[in-house]
Amino acid sequence: MYAYHPDLDRTGHVRGVASDAWRLELAHVDRLAAQLAEGLPGDAALVVTGDHGMVDLRPEQRIDLADRPELAAGVRLLAGEARARHVHTQRGAAADVLDAWRALLGQDMWVVPREEAVAAGWFGPSVTDQVRPRIGDVVAAASGPVGVVQREVDPTQALLTGHHGSMTPAEQLVPLLLLRG
Repeated sequence: MYAYHPDLDRTGHVRGVASDAWRLELAHVDRLAAQLAEGLPGDAALVVTGDHGMVDLRPEQRIDLADRPELAAGVRLLAGEARARHVHTQRGAAADVLDAWRALLGQDMWVVPREEAVAAGWFGPSVTDQVRPRIGDVVAAASGPVGVVQREVDPTQALLTGHHGSMTPAEQLVPLLLLRG
């Protein structure tokens, strides 16, 4: 049987993983797991895990394209998560967009062209021709405490405290708990 409990993730996004609200929700999930484990038959197991980690971003760590025209110049579409952006550029603008994003965000994000991200295995060992166009012309993945948002396009994401999507240990390493009956 599989069950998903969304409240911990939602609380992390809204309140942040450093908040008392998140810690209280985590304690609640812990109690639920303990109660389930107590009722397990001898030949059963309970596996508890998360789907990703999360980091908190203060408002000043959320870079909004509306406030940074140098990041928006040449951008046709911004996709992905605040901490893992696929930047689809206007025709012929990829090199300029790459330079601008590296100049402003290069200290806190890995900013690379699509082919470099693909060659480095960011999207797995192989990427099909069908998937390749979905990857941005420029890919920016947070290495530090930063996220790129668009309040005019996705106002909810622009207000969130907790974010994920990049390749930092805090986002990729998740707990795994195995309990046997």
